[in-house]
Amino acid sequence: MVAFGFFGHPHQGLLCTHTPSFVNNNKEGFQAASRCIIRQHWSFCMFGILSGSGKARYSRKTMVKVLGICTTILLLNIALLAWLWAIAVEHFTVPVEYNGPPHQRGHKPPYPGDTMDNLWWFIHISDIHISRFRDPSRTTDFQKFCTNEIDIIKPEVTIVTGDLTDAKDWDHVGSKQYEIEWKAYHNAIKFGHVQEKTVWIDIRGNHDAFKVTHKTHSVNYYRRYSAMGEKGDTTFMYQHKLPFGTYSFISVNAILDPGPGRPFNFFGYIGKDDIEKLEHYVDESHHSNHTMFFGHYPTSTIIGEQFRLNNALSQGIAYLCGHLHSLGGMIPNMKALQKTGSLELEVEDWKINRMYRVMAYDHDLLSFNDVNFGEWPVVLITNPKRARFMAPKHEPVDKMIHSTHIRFLLFSPSPITLATVAIDGVDLGPAKHVEGPLYVLPWEPAKFMDGLHTITVTAKNAAGDVTNTGYRFSLDGSRPMQWFAASLFLMGDITCGLQFLCIFVGFWFVLSLPVVRWLTKSSAGYRHHGLPRSLVVLVHNNMYLYSILGIAIYPLIGPWCIGEIIEGHYGASTLLGLYVNGTFIPETFSYAVVFVDILLFQLPMTIYFALHLDCYQPTVSNGSITMKSNRRAKRPLCLCSSVTSFACLVSMFIWKIYLCYSAYACYGTLALFTSKDLWTMVFVLLLRSKLVRSKQYYREMNGNGQTS
Repeated sequence: MVAFGFFGHPHQGLLCTHTPSFVNNNKEGFQAASRCIIRQHWSFCMFGILSGSGKARYSRKTMVKVLGICTTILLLNIALLAWLWAIAVEHFTVPVEYNGPPHQRGHKPPYPGDTMDNLWWFIHISDIHISRFRDPSRTTDFQKFCTNEIDIIKPEVTIVTGDLTDAKDWDHVGSKQYEIEWKAYHNAIKFGHVQEKTVWIDIRGNHDAFKVTHKTHSVNYYRRYSAMGEKGDTTFMYQHKLPFGTYSFISVNAILDPGPGRPFNFFGYIGKDDIEKLEHYVDESHHSNHTMFFGHYPTSTIIGEQFRLNNALSQGIAYLCGHLHSLGGMIPNMKALQKTGSLELEVEDWKINRMYRVMAYDHDLLSFNDVNFGEWPVVLITNPKRARFMAPKHEPVDKMIHSTHIRFLLFSPSPITLATVAIDGVDLGPAKHVEGPLYVLPWEPAKFMDGLHTITVTAKNAAGDVTNTGYRFSLDGSRPMQWFAASLFLMGDITCGLQFLCIFVGFWFVLSLPVVRWLTKSSAGYRHHGLPRSLVVLVHNNMYLYSILGIAIYPLIGPWCIGEIIEGHYGASTLLGLYVNGTFIPETFSYAVVFVDILLFQLPMTIYFALHLDCYQPTVSNGSITMKSNRRAKRPLCLCSSVTSFACLVSMFIWKIYLCYSAYACYGTLALFTSKDLWTMVFVLLLRSKLVRSKQYYREMNGNGQTS
């Protein structure tokens, strides 16, 4: 008789075979057992499947049907993805049309001319990441920025949108607040006397909130060492008042409170209190010349009151942010005009790229230029404005038609010796210096009323530094297509995107295995080799199939770990977020972890076990229990399969070891020992151990059977 179990004596293997008591280890006993099994019409088929006497063998017609279904499903998925891609390209690249009335100040003087009237400028910088463990030049360069750049550019306002410090451990995995980093930031702005030269507005980023129990906790060094202090640790408004108008700046506070440690602190959350404050300040700023919002997180990475947030931001000309670091420099122009008619402008980070942004309001037309630290001269063209970033809903773009001069700002530590302008490749001559950084050149807008045109400014200083800056402008409302990648990450919803990827990939992964099992009915008689054969064999092994499905489903429903989520407080991590200190913190970065886990662990694990299980499937042949073929018994895996198997094994364990170490480094020892990744790895090792022991057992059986 044959019974099936799981863990036990090595001779039970994957298929626990209890032979009658007269069976012993010699050749005669083995043959007797084999004849007994055959006489009783038992099917000795691995994975607990009764193969019968050829009843489950596939016909060519059956296999054509299976392949046809699989091909149809594949084509449907390709068609679906192509359709979604076409919709995405159109949605994110087609310029946003404005069909509302012209701006009320568009045809009213004053117009851009040859004076300094109605002109002022400011700076935006983000993600400084002062660190005690790496790249000391971040700090020294920032100190120079606070002295040199601020002295030369003389911005009236400087906005710093978070991640003032790095707050990462030496291994770049764990996180905590280091007071020495905050002191370094404080000293830079203090000894640079920035608060005497400009209105310095600095807010917290997600790194500045790592493992901060609550805003008033002692480890919230932001309140002690920042320029804004307690006032900047919430939603607030600053109004910059000038003789020609008032300009409002409103912060968007989406920092998690309490602030968990890495890695589940990537997405921001705006709650009811902060959104109500935001809406209140929006109402107060209605009579401003312009309202501009700023925060650390791009809107695509903020969860919570998303609809109300978008509605509030639509009342301002732009939202300034950081956080994404231009995706490691892969998308250097993360700027887009939202469907609401407002700009969203992410600035590249100071941490690696040493970037900052110079912005100006010239007759209420907003212009900006992203600049590398230490590069001179800095050029900022203010009239005509760049066509790509026109916001006719909020700014009087028609003033360009009535303007008399091309206008641009030049900033340099040494005197400017050359400043020329060209449009569409035609040199218009040298510009005239008015005062301060302003240079002008007369022009006739009527000559450029149709379509897009290219303006280029060339500036040279006494030190021999040369800068060429140019872009396309239009006076009839024409605009180029938006950058697809930038628009995708700024106009899209990253949370929904990650959830879709996780659900889509997870659904097909979990569903595909039972579907293959249902379509194939049995693994016996399937004579083709390779991965398809191996997967068929795998899905008909109850133990391995259900183990793989359980490993895939658990992260969706169970806790991931229990550990010190924030300083001095223990909590639990799940797919939906973190529960700590009596508070549930929604977090969607976990969906990205699940997606990567499927690619780097679950899929390789499935392939690995499929290849090895297929190699050691026993069958009954000529009255003895033997391998599928003598050739495969001698060399279980071909070279290609061996390499694939080894790559899968390496991918599985490197990824899981990294996750285990991350759990330990981020949330402590308890998190390691309660981590789902640790116990998943242990369980997989047990499955592999059982596979190895069963392999040895079947080889012994095959050897005895062949010599009978």
